[in-house]
Amino acid sequence: MAQPKPNILQLAKQGNPKAIATIINRQLEPKGIIAQVDLKDNCLQILIEAIQLPPQHIIVEYFRKSFTNLGATAIKSIKVYGKRPGEVFFDWHELFDLVEAPGQELFKMAKSGDIQSITIVINQCLKKQGIIAKVNLKDSCLRVMLEAQEAINQELIVPILINQLENLTIESINKLIVYSKQTNEDFPVWHQEINYNLLTNNSEKIVESLALVSINETEAKDIINVSLSQIENIDSVKLSNYLYYEFLQNRIYEPLSVRFKAEEEENKIHGIVNAFNISTLQEDIKLSIRQIEKQIVRTLEDKFCITLDINQVERIFYDISNYRFSNLKNAIKQMETAIQEVLNFNFPEEINELKAFFKGAVEGAVDGLTGRIKFTEVIVGGVIGNLIIPGLGGVIGGAVGGWFAGNKEQKRMEEIINKYDIAKTKLNEEFKILFQNCYEDISKLINSLYKINLIKYQYFIQAEELNRQGIESKNIKNLIEAIHCYDKAVSLNPHYYGAWCNKGWALVLLGKYEEAIHAFDESLKINSELIMPLESKIMLLGYRLEQHETVLLLCNNAISKGYNTFNILSAKSFSLYKLERYQEAIEICDIAISIYSSSLEIYQFFIQKATCMIWMEDSELALENLKEAITLNPEKSQEIIKVSPSFENLKNDGRFIAFMESSVGVDYSNLKKLLAENKWKEADIETAKLMCLAVTNHDKRLNIIVKDARAYTELNNERIVKIPAIDLNTIDKLWLNCSKGKFGFSVQKEIYQNLGGTKEFNGEIRDKFGVSVGWRTRNNNGNYFWRNSDDCHYYIGIDIALRGHLPSCLWAGINDVWFENRRDRLITFFYHLEACGIGNISKQ
Repeated sequence: MAQPKPNILQLAKQGNPKAIATIINRQLEPKGIIAQVDLKDNCLQILIEAIQLPPQHIIVEYFRKSFTNLGATAIKSIKVYGKRPGEVFFDWHELFDLVEAPGQELFKMAKSGDIQSITIVINQCLKKQGIIAKVNLKDSCLRVMLEAQEAINQELIVPILINQLENLTIESINKLIVYSKQTNEDFPVWHQEINYNLLTNNSEKIVESLALVSINETEAKDIINVSLSQIENIDSVKLSNYLYYEFLQNRIYEPLSVRFKAEEEENKIHGIVNAFNISTLQEDIKLSIRQIEKQIVRTLEDKFCITLDINQVERIFYDISNYRFSNLKNAIKQMETAIQEVLNFNFPEEINELKAFFKGAVEGAVDGLTGRIKFTEVIVGGVIGNLIIPGLGGVIGGAVGGWFAGNKEQKRMEEIINKYDIAKTKLNEEFKILFQNCYEDISKLINSLYKINLIKYQYFIQAEELNRQGIESKNIKNLIEAIHCYDKAVSLNPHYYGAWCNKGWALVLLGKYEEAIHAFDESLKINSELIMPLESKIMLLGYRLEQHETVLLLCNNAISKGYNTFNILSAKSFSLYKLERYQEAIEICDIAISIYSSSLEIYQFFIQKATCMIWMEDSELALENLKEAITLNPEKSQEIIKVSPSFENLKNDGRFIAFMESSVGVDYSNLKKLLAENKWKEADIETAKLMCLAVTNHDKRLNIIVKDARAYTELNNERIVKIPAIDLNTIDKLWLNCSKGKFGFSVQKEIYQNLGGTKEFNGEIRDKFGVSVGWRTRNNNGNYFWRNSDDCHYYIGIDIALRGHLPSCLWAGINDVWFENRRDRLITFFYHLEACGIGNISKQ
């Protein structure tokens, strides 16, 4: 009896080039790709031709997976060539060795009917669905019991199982029965019988098609379809923003970024301009262009499945770096000349404004050059010219006039600074033109190949200008106009996430929280890694909309990704507190305190802990945490604690009162006692000592003076403005309460202002004030003089004492009570009282 002829699949497994070519072309011809195949020395050579070649890495991976699964022993390596019809030279080629696919031996054993191997293969394909399979083979019937926690979807799972078993083609099986049950249940929910022979008797065409499919058949089968559909459905806005901001801007501006950073490290003008390293700038720019040329083809292929013609890319950048480089080259020479003139000139005084001018960029500009710009900053292109101190019209011009008034070198210095400003502005303009040329030329190339219209360069510029205008409008509280600007910006560039974020913050200020969250969501859709819009959304949901369960979900998700930021931990602890999960809230606070121990804002977590402890009825621990918060940040902590209803029951506790009376740990108990006993002189001396102590403690806390330094014995103008507002308010209230409103700082300030006193010095008003409160009086000869600080009428009864007579000015010199030469400090003191809201009813 004659042996049957091998089918095309069997021939392909034997390494027959014609059979392999037939199977490949049945797959690829519908996509406009033609393949030719040859086999030499166990190396399969495949030439593919297409008008639009699929990306190299995708087609190579397709063949790698397909032939690994085919199991053709005659093929040890594969070389793939890609070219366009009619072209002589190949666009690309790649050689790779075939390695037996992981699990190949397992599949061989499963095909032979090994029950353990069949069980493993089935469980692998159902693992993602959370299903466990038990398998039994008896009398040519394969029985599969599926088990899961939830009910199994028969319509979904049975096709998956059938698909897997089709690939195995197990000869010893002619029937399949599938059962399904839930865990811990005894009886199946459903079962289905299938004739296995029908599965394995598919047409030769289907078998051939499956032959070039890997173990995960959908991945390999669709790989060509996916690559082509990706090109058809490319997100042009996303591609535009990637090309503009992340790829081109990063690389083109890198030579400037490096130089700005080097300038920042210098502190002398000559060192600053030398750090710009102008002599190598041209070479560095050309190096950046070459890097762009080398990287752009592979980068766009990997990220967007776009294959650019390398020859066309080379022509673009050759043209840019040769025929269109002359103006930039001239700008570099002009800058070099300006720098040399700076180096040849000795600047008599190097003030910070002048150094900032030569450093060339305002704060934050260098950060902008390292990638996508910060939310509230304008485009980097304006860094050199538009963001620096502009020429001689402002600070620099005024400073020059101040240094050289009447000096013959003034004109020369003005010329040098002006030349430097013009040169840097010109360099900036040429960099922008270079950037524009690169973006527009690549955009035209992509459009010619794929008919994809990228965002125009000018639209990016206009969007950035609108974003800047929006920020300016927001800063002057014109929020409606700000939102209008942001809307225009995102209409030009829908992926401008900075404008979306800025719009969200403007909406927050308008109280439109739902709309703000939508704006933050739009920003996150563009870039899910952004922290600021995520934090803003979470805080709005928690602190304003009280959607605390949602906040916990968002916080947990963020923390699981490593985003355990200060604001996210704060929002989570707050929502846990609002949900009355106090212990969990405290645990989050402790985590935050351990992570952000050096932060100035860490006091907030101690207050949050104290709030939870109040509700857990643990006043002792609450007081400890409040004290810790006040130690870390007295002013802000006391401001929050004072208005919080959670601490209402603590307000009569002596310890609570004590640490709420001072922001620097000053004890006022003795002053209270002296005033209660009407011991005015002793109270006056104690007041001066405590005021000096308050400033001393303030300076120790800020490490202005060492921890064991002696307390100050007098307060000069510089120290007066350091007296904490809370301490001044405490002293003032104690004097007011014990004197029936006659004595106190607020009384003295009122008298001074009623006389016409302001923060501007006026000796006449100051002297009138001295007479009004009894500090300036006549001597026996009828001449006015200022009393010594301790020469007050302490013995006069409160009913006949002059208003504002006490407390005296002993604080101006406790050990040296002579006050006349220090009386001008009163102006500073009254101004500080005003700034602290002492005597101002609305502030108090």
